[in-house]
Amino acid sequence: MGKLYVPVKLYVDEAGKVTPQEIKAGYDGEWIIVDKVTDSRRRAHLDAGSVGIRYTCVVNINETQRNIYLFDEEGKWWIYDGNQ
Repeated sequence: MGKLYVPVKLYVDEAGKVTPQEIKAGYDGEWIIVDKVTDSRRRAHLDAGSVGIRYTCVVNINETQRNIYLFDEEGKWWIYDGNQ
């Protein structure tokens, strides 16, 4: 499947560390608040054929807590949650 590019609201601290704060669910969806980022590291995504920084984010969708993977691919942000 293809990547789902999404708008992301970020917090960048004085040292330049980037932390995702909100993710827009599709282009016409609502903003989803990132409750916590549990991991961030440079990773390759073999299915999507790309390399970037993968953020493991805890979010609540329909009152269910889920982990999703949010990728920063040179300033382009996309999600993968295992169902694509």
